[in-house]
Amino acid sequence: MKRIVLLAALALSAMGASADEPFNGLVTHPDGRGIKARVSVVGRDKQTMADGKGRFGFTDIEPDDTLQFVFKRDTLRVALEGRRSVNIVWTVGSDLYTAHEDEELVNFGFGYVKRRESTDYTSGISGDRLRATGCMSVTEAIMVCYPGLKMIGGELCLRTQNSINGSSAVLVLCDGMEVNPDMINIHDVKSVEILKGSNMYGFRGVNGVVLITTMNAEDALKVKMW
Repeated sequence: MKRIVLLAALALSAMGASADEPFNGLVTHPDGRGIKARVSVVGRDKQTMADGKGRFGFTDIEPDDTLQFVFKRDTLRVALEGRRSVNIVWTVGSDLYTAHEDEELVNFGFGYVKRRESTDYTSGISGDRLRATGCMSVTEAIMVCYPGLKMIGGELCLRTQNSINGSSAVLVLCDGMEVNPDMINIHDVKSVEILKGSNMYGFRGVNGVVLITTMNAEDALKVKMW
């Protein structure tokens, strides 16, 4: 009986370890300089920052996860396709990149995993969820889904943010471009992410950032066919 209990305990321990397995990554320019990008897992509340050498890490990464990299106004998505680590060379300003699994990064264990990923933003507002609110305005739909956003003095603001520059307005970006969200057709929205504050977007990002991603032509075609 004691042997059975011991084996069960070891099995549970192994399961817990696999759920906490490290995933190391590196993202650099073609000349080898690190890219200090914000890295998130698409569809999950997991994000981190690559350091000055482009190093970043996660735990509990699934083989079919997709990573999103945001650097200034440029965004790149990379499907992991079962990789246990990822070494990315990205030509910022374009969609050109290479990605491969790096055995040295796998062997590095928790070397790039900071304690730990942060989840102080939301990446779970899908376009379908916005449209389900019945609102025709993107701004109104986002406020319904994320009550922390309010209209104050005609500006879209996060209730928890305090202005230090005379304005509490969040920065709204659609596919990397600053926009008025009500100029966007709600039926074109694929997803929305909300950051409570980000120095990646300079002084304009300190009050928070709303990142809107629209459906590309392929996504729109799929919706139309469905």
